[in-house]
Amino acid sequence: MPANELEIGCESEEPVLIQGIIDAFFYEKNEKGEEEIVVVDYKTDYVKSGGELLEKYKKQLDYYEIALKRLTGKRVKEKVIYSFCLKSEIPVEKTQEDRKQGHGAGD
Repeated sequence: MPANELEIGCESEEPVLIQGIIDAFFYEKNEKGEEEIVVVDYKTDYVKSGGELLEKYKKQLDYYEIALKRLTGKRVKEKVIYSFCLKSEIPVEKTQEDRKQGHGAGD
């Protein structure tokens, strides 16, 4: 991905390799019968709230979304963090910037 898409203040279009492993993703059909992707990332961090995980890992799931969209050509409709510590799902909500760029659930 171009360096200027990383939101690190770099204006270069030089390609940057980001390495990561997606824990899980699956397809769900929307109301039109089109397949869309749900990304799930499992976390074992000891935390007191889901907000801590969102603050720390939202960008990671945003990168997974970009990678899956490029690899499959399909829309990522939902991103979820599952916390083993909290024993719960934490939905990764879209930010205003995501909405402007067409990223994430609810596009």
